Amino acid sequence: MDERSLKAFETLGTHIKRRSSLGSMASQLEHSTIVSVKSCNTAKIYEEKTDHGFCLMYEGDIKNSKNENYVEFGDCQLDASSSSCDRVEDESDVANGTVIVEPRFKYSRILNNAPMILAKDAASCIAVHDKFIAIGTHSGYIYIMDHLGNLHPESTVRHHVGSVVKISIEKSGGYFVSCGQDARISIYGIGCSDYTQIIELRYAARSVSVSPDFSKRNSIQMFVSAERNLQLHERRFLKTYKSTILFQGLIRDGIIMQTSWHDSFIAFTNNTGTRIYDRSLERIVALIQPARKVPPFDVSRARPSHCWLDNITLAVGWLNNISICSLVDCINQPSSCGLMRKVEMRNIWELDLLIADISYSPSMNSTNWKEIVVFGTKTKQNNANIKEAEVQFVSLEPEVLESFVIITDDRLDMHIDTAQDIYHLHMCALPDESLYFMLSTKDFIMAQLCSADDRVRWYLENSLLREAMEYANQYVFQLKDLDPLDIGKQYIGSLIEKKRFAEAASNLKIVCGKHKDLWEYYVNEFEQNNVLLQIARYLPVRDPQLEPECYQSVLIAALYNHPLLFYKLVKSWSPDIYRAGAIIELAIRRVIHEEQAKNLSEEDIITIYRSLARLHLHERKYEKALILYINLRDKSVFHVIEKYNLFDMVKSNISKLMALDADLTIRLLIENAGSLPTATVLSQISKYPKLQMAYLNRLFERNQGEEFADLAIRLYAEYDHKRLMNFLRKNESFDIAKAMEICERKKYTDELIFLLGRSGDRLKALNLLVHKLDRMESAIAFCRENDDADLWNALIDEATTNSRHITQLLNAAGNYIDPLSVIQKIPSQMSIPNLQNLLIKILRDYESQVQMQQECLSATIADSDSLLLKHLIICASPSEISETSLCSVCKSNIITNDSSSRKVSDDILVFACSHLFHKKCLDQSELQAECWRKSVEDGFCLLCCDRNEKKD
Repeated sequence: MDERSLKAFETLGTHIKRRSSLGSMASQLEHSTIVSVKSCNTAKIYEEKTDHGFCLMYEGDIKNSKNENYVEFGDCQLDASSSSCDRVEDESDVANGTVIVEPRFKYSRILNNAPMILAKDAASCIAVHDKFIAIGTHSGYIYIMDHLGNLHPESTVRHHVGSVVKISIEKSGGYFVSCGQDARISIYGIGCSDYTQIIELRYAARSVSVSPDFSKRNSIQMFVSAERNLQLHERRFLKTYKSTILFQGLIRDGIIMQTSWHDSFIAFTNNTGTRIYDRSLERIVALIQPARKVPPFDVSRARPSHCWLDNITLAVGWLNNISICSLVDCINQPSSCGLMRKVEMRNIWELDLLIADISYSPSMNSTNWKEIVVFGTKTKQNNANIKEAEVQFVSLEPEVLESFVIITDDRLDMHIDTAQDIYHLHMCALPDESLYFMLSTKDFIMAQLCSADDRVRWYLENSLLREAMEYANQYVFQLKDLDPLDIGKQYIGSLIEKKRFAEAASNLKIVCGKHKDLWEYYVNEFEQNNVLLQIARYLPVRDPQLEPECYQSVLIAALYNHPLLFYKLVKSWSPDIYRAGAIIELAIRRVIHEEQAKNLSEEDIITIYRSLARLHLHERKYEKALILYINLRDKSVFHVIEKYNLFDMVKSNISKLMALDADLTIRLLIENAGSLPTATVLSQISKYPKLQMAYLNRLFERNQGEEFADLAIRLYAEYDHKRLMNFLRKNESFDIAKAMEICERKKYTDELIFLLGRSGDRLKALNLLVHKLDRMESAIAFCRENDDADLWNALIDEATTNSRHITQLLNAAGNYIDPLSVIQKIPSQMSIPNLQNLLIKILRDYESQVQMQQECLSATIADSDSLLLKHLIICASPSEISETSLCSVCKSNIITNDSSSRKVSDDILVFACSHLFHKKCLDQSELQAECWRKSVEDGFCLLCCDRNEKKD
C-alpha cells in the first residue's frame, strides 16, 4: 500500500477515536393563476382585448404561500442558501391582486360577403349545418354561405315577401324548410329540387321544424309548423301535403314560439311550458313547466331556445331560466299499457342574463355533453349610472340540480339597443366542431374553442411560461406551429435569469428529455452560476448518458460543499459514467492534504471515507476498501466480502468482524469453511468465549464440529447452562470423564446423573437421585428409561426404607414392576399412609388390563369370523364358462362349436379359483390321477397349491 493511503487510514483511525465526542428560500406563486369564475359577484371582472380574442380579468385577494426551497437526494437535503447556490429574494408575478383568467374561446367576425349582406339587409334568423350557413333576413331572402362568409349565389333566393321567422335544415343538409310572416312555408333543396315547393298556409307560422330524415330514401317527407296549434305536414301524391293537428292549443296556452325535431321526438314551447310529442307512441309524453319570472316587457318578444344534448335529453332556455330534462322509460308499468315514458329534471338554473339561444360543448373524451353554452344579454350601469345592454357569451358547468359553475363569461362587441331587444340575437352551433355562430341584425361573430397553439400563445403573451410548457408537452400532438422544446428552453432560461435555480433544475427533465446536448448545455449553465448541486438529483445516468466531465463536475462540487450528497451520488451512480480514479485522488486530498480539511466536521470526514471505500470497490482495489469498511465499523463489509468473494483477505481480521457483527461473521465463516479451518477461527477468537460458543452453535446446527464437543461442553457449562443437557443427550463424541468433572465442579447434578447413567455407573446415579436430591419421580423415570431389573430391585430396596418412597413407587411404577415384590419387602412394623387405597388402585388397574385383553380377543375373533364368512361367500359364487375358457391341462376349449349348436365337450371340473379341467385329462397317469383326485377330495386346486408351495 502506498504512503498516502497509509496516511489516510491513520487519519481515519484518529477521526473514529474522536467520533464519540461529536454530537430558505421563499417560493413564489405560480406566475398568474388560471381560475374558474363561479359567480360574477365574487370578484370585480373587467375585460381586456387581445390579438386572439377577449380575456377576462378580476381583482381579489391573493394569498402568498411559502415553503423551503431545497434539493433532496434520498435522505439528503441541500438548502438553497448553501455555498453552492444563491438566495433569491421574494418576488411575485401577481401585481396588485389581479389574476389573469385564461380565455377558452377565441372570437372572430365572419367576413368576406357577410358584412356586405348585413349592411343592406337586416338579419332575422340563422340555421347552421356542417356544410353551410343559412341566414334569413327581414326582406324575405335566405342567403346560403360557407362557414367563412363566402356567399353561394346560386342557392340564394327570396323565399318570402316578409321577414323570415325560422329556418330548419334536415340532417343530411339536402333541404331546408323556412317560415315567414307572409304565411308561407318554403321547402328548398341545395343541389337538388325534387321536393322544392312553396306551401301557402291560412296562418303565419311562428316556428317550423323539418324531419331529420326528410330526403332519406324510402322515408316520408314531413315537417311541423306551429302557431297556436302544432300541425304535422306529410307529403302525398302530386306534391300535396296532408296536415294533421298533433296539439290543439287553448287561449291560455298562447302561441307556440319554438319547435325542434330530434329522432322521434318533437318538442314545442308555448306560454304553459314545453311539451314533447313522441311519434313512435303518437302522443305527448312530457310537459316541462316554465320556471321563470315574467320580465317587465312582453313575454312574446323573448324567444325560447331548444337544444337536444343527446337522444333523450333536452335543454330549454327561456328568459333567464334553463331547464334540462331527460326522457326515461317507466320500469314498473302494466304490460297492457305498452311502452311509457316519463320526464326527469336534471338541472334547473336561474341566470342573471336574458337568454337568446343555448347550445352545448361536448366532453373531450366522450360524446356526452360537458357544458351548456348561453348567448344572451345583460343590463349593466356605466360610470354615468346609465343602463347599457351587454351581449354575453357564457358557458356553464353543472354541479347539482340548481347550481352551476361559470366557466366562461365573455362580453361581445355586438350592436343592441336594450337588453329587451333579445329577439334580434340568434345563435346556432356545431358542438362537435366547437363552432358557435352568433348573429344580430348587423353583426356576425364566430366563437371557437381555443386550439392548442392558441392556448400556448396566450400563455406566452401573458408570461405564463410554466403553464405554456406543461400544456405544450401534454398536447404535443395537437400543436401545429409551436415546438414544445423551444417553449421549455424559454421557460428554463427565464428561471435562470431570475435566479430560481432549484425550480429550473426540477423542470430540466421535462424540457431536455433525451436531448444529450441540451443536458450538457444546462450543466455548464448551472456551473457558471455556481449552483451545480441543484442539478445533481435530476441528471440522467442513461438514455441519455452524458459525457464523464458532467458527472465529475457535480461530484467535485458535492465533495467540497456537501459530503453527504457526495456519498449519495457515489452510491447511486454507476462508476462507468465518470472516472473514479480522478475522484479518489481529489477525495484523499480533500481529507488529508488540504487546509480546508480542518474545517470539516467529523461526520463529513467519515462520510468522505465511506465514499472512498465505495470508489475503491469501483476501481477493484478491494484490500483498501475492506480496511476502510472495517475501520469504519460499517456492516456493509459483509455484503462486500460475499459479493466480491474476498474472504481470503479478511482471515486475519476475524476478531474485528466478530466484534462488528457476530452473526454475520459466523455465517460468513461457515459458508467459507474450506478457506479457513475451524480450529484457526476458534484460536483467533479465543479471547471471546461467547463468540466461540455462537460459532460452535452454528457448526452443530449444520452437523459439523463434533471434534470440538469438549470445548462446547466447557463453554455451555460456563455461559449457557440451559443448552448443556440437550447437547449431552444428542452428542456422543465428547469425553465423559471430562464432562463429569466439569459437572461436578459446577454442581450440575442433573447433567452428572445423566453422564453416570451413560457411563454405566447407574447405581451411583440412582443413589444421587434418591438420597441427595430426594427425587423419587426422577429415580423412577431413570429406571424406566434404562429398563434394567437390577436397577429396579435396587430402587425397591432403597424405597423400603422410607414410607413416602414406597407410596410413590406403588403409585407410579405399578405398570412396570410387580407390586407384590414391593409389598413383600415392606417391613412389618412400617406404617404406610394410604396403603389401602393404593392396593385398591393396583387391583383395579389389573382388572382393567384383564378386561382390555378380553375385549381385544373378542374383537379379533369377530374380525376373523367376518373374513372367513366373506371368503366362503366368494368361494360359493358361480364361475363363468365362456367360449374362450380353456382346460388348464390340455389347453383346449371347454365349449365346442358344431354346425347346429354349442355344447360342453366332456365332463369338467370347476374350482372356485376359476381353473377348469377336463375329467379325462386327470386320468393320464396313475400318479397324476392320484394327485388330482386328492386335490378334488380336499377341495383345493392343484395348480394354486403348487404355486403357493413354490412361493414358500
